[in-house]
Amino acid sequence: MALRVVYYQPSHEPAVRAFNSRMRAANASPFPMPEIAPALNPNIRAPGIEFRHFVVADDHGEVHGGYFVCIQPFLIRGRIRPVAHYQAPLSEGIADKRFAAVGAAMLAHALEQHPLLFAMGMGGFDRPLPRMLRAMGWPILEAPFYFLILNARRFLCNIGPLRASSFRRAAADVLALSGLGGLAVRAIQGARTRSCFDRQYERHHIQSFSEWADQIWQANARQYSFSAVRSADYLRFIYPPDDSPYYGIQLTSGNAPIGWVEMLDCSFRDRSYFGQMRVAALLDGVGPAAAIPSLIHCAIDAARIHNADLLISNQMHRDWTSALKATGFWQGPSNYLLALSKDLAKLMDPLPETVPLIHFNRGDGDGRVNLTHEG
Repeated sequence: MALRVVYYQPSHEPAVRAFNSRMRAANASPFPMPEIAPALNPNIRAPGIEFRHFVVADDHGEVHGGYFVCIQPFLIRGRIRPVAHYQAPLSEGIADKRFAAVGAAMLAHALEQHPLLFAMGMGGFDRPLPRMLRAMGWPILEAPFYFLILNARRFLCNIGPLRASSFRRAAADVLALSGLGGLAVRAIQGARTRSCFDRQYERHHIQSFSEWADQIWQANARQYSFSAVRSADYLRFIYPPDDSPYYGIQLTSGNAPIGWVEMLDCSFRDRSYFGQMRVAALLDGVGPAAAIPSLIHCAIDAARIHNADLLISNQMHRDWTSALKATGFWQGPSNYLLALSKDLAKLMDPLPETVPLIHFNRGDGDGRVNLTHEG
């Protein structure tokens, strides 16, 4: 049976609906394929960003998989290049071994069109996609996960790993209800905190990203070995000002823009890990190393104002990871990964030098999807 990877057209919609039905029946679909064909060239006001959607069809027009890519400008070691993000691959090979070749066919198609390709998120090293990418020789990097407990009682009464057994659950409840857990958390996080907000800065709520964001990007881009071009146009596209879950803080010194941080009130599809906690995410930010601790303190204060019980963040750049630790954050296990195609990795050589300067976080790619989806 011949398989072809083609643009997703309206004529494929009935076959896509049938594909989704088969995947649901096999309990093999983490998410459905869109059942309405997306526009080939959607109207995006951020220059250089393009989405392309594909399906894998056989000779009879049946669909057995699909994926999409987002192409956008990235800064790679001082040079701006178009880079593609490989997203949402779905293969019927998960449910039916006759279609085991679908996953490889989709990836080969994406690489042929976009040698500078990356995948992000993926749910952990044990999942099918990162296993395949690793077997192909792609470097796979972890975006470390950090968290700060803002309400210890709610944390102890909800966090999944501490409630995985009856003994752990009982111990967590005792610590929560007695107040001993709160005292311990405040003491430990306080002892771990080695930074404070620098009073030379003024903080402002972000109404919209504009020219000031371009100034901050231009002043700080040279410190990144690999980063999405975080221009004002791009930031307005990914963080819509009228989308209530998002909120941000800008730092200035005098009249000069210094840095910014963007936040999200999370709503999870799967509540098994965080329970009923209110969770805020420190998604993204740009600023000089000296200002990053102050930006993180702004994020903590903003999360408290939004009544968050927990503040989380995934960050890769060494200035952000060190600043998170210095503001009391704990590091936990991460399932948020960054995989680089071989051609992309070559541009990053030597990786031991460039990896600590990669600026990727939950604001990149589809990193916000699992933080905002309810259902």
